[in-house]
Amino acid sequence: MLTPPTSSNTHSFRNSLAVIIGSLAGLLALLPSAAFASRTVTVPISVATSTDHQLGFPTFVMKWDEGGQPDPLALRWGRSQVPVRGAGMGSIQRAFRFAVERLAPSIQPTGTLSLYATFVGPLSAEGSTAEAALAIGFLALLKGDPLIQEITITGTLEADGTIGQVTQVAEKTTAAARAGYRILLVPRGQFYAPRINRVALSLESKVLVREVDTIEEAYEIMTGKKL
Repeated sequence: MLTPPTSSNTHSFRNSLAVIIGSLAGLLALLPSAAFASRTVTVPISVATSTDHQLGFPTFVMKWDEGGQPDPLALRWGRSQVPVRGAGMGSIQRAFRFAVERLAPSIQPTGTLSLYATFVGPLSAEGSTAEAALAIGFLALLKGDPLIQEITITGTLEADGTIGQVTQVAEKTTAAARAGYRILLVPRGQFYAPRINRVALSLESKVLVREVDTIEEAYEIMTGKKL
């Protein structure tokens, strides 16, 4: 049989609850602000994908919880509709390792970095052409530098930080224009490729195509800061 609460019991319960809430508030105040921090970077991936005969640019959203564990930093694939596999997954891992190693030992990140795709469709056949963009995105996220959203890049990633050549530059320039980008960075030597008039293409699409040699050079253009 339940006993109805008395006024003294209610008063005691309220006092106990206040003590618990106060204790929790005190503990939360002692935690470092980084425990609740989160950094986010949106990275345009200049792969010329075809959806209903329309070229488009997918984007990846990178989120870092800045947590103390795991140590070292772990990369996690977030919820997404895009099946990244084969060459695509390998490219993500290579770009991630490059960024972490490039910033060491000055930055030794811990916690979890989650990667989300904002598009539907596979990223396997041309996954390597997203490596430069992914590397710059990871670097910007870990350093806390925002990306200039009007600029995108296409290029593979070499071990020494050189940006390697890609295919379908003309298609990607058209896709960049349709997506509203103002500047497309391409690997050195691909602006004046044979059989394609890049100058005319740039004028028609109103996208400035610039050649870059290295991740360092591209990073400074895309963030306005030196790596």
